[in-house]
Amino acid sequence: MFRHIVAAVDDHQGNVQALRQAGRLAAAVDARLTLCHVVDLQALANRTVGTSDNHQLHEAGRQAAQALLEAAEKVALNEGCHRIHLHAGETWEGKGALAHAFVQFAERERADLVVLGTHGRTGLRHLLMGSFAEAVLREAPCPVMVIRGDQEEADSAVADRPPLL
Repeated sequence: MFRHIVAAVDDHQGNVQALRQAGRLAAAVDARLTLCHVVDLQALANRTVGTSDNHQLHEAGRQAAQALLEAAEKVALNEGCHRIHLHAGETWEGKGALAHAFVQFAERERADLVVLGTHGRTGLRHLLMGSFAEAVLREAPCPVMVIRGDQEEADSAVADRPPLL
């Protein structure tokens, strides 16, 4: 069955359901679970105007990733998974490169399964924001389990964010 599961970690609500499923499955088959978050340094640099020091950006990204990964680890532990590893990656190539960096990591780690959450957006929202899940599905070297988050929570999370324009 599965020996090594790699789960994507980010800060949207749908990710919690995916982490629960990954934790349960890893516990059930005694697989190692690696939780992976890829930091978009370009987006971080755009949000932190005035920070021109690359070291500061990398450190801010590392701290944000560590906080997300530790929260994700608690979710997996609560599902009975105890063979958990944490990994933070980064890319300067923007949002479109996040999926590619994640897939490369899963391939290097010889993952048997990739687990990720999705917002489940359609229409204009999907076109504007792209789809990490779709990109991973196209590139992944192994089976992919996509867990759709609660649409009501996803809609409210999007409504609370500032406009993209």
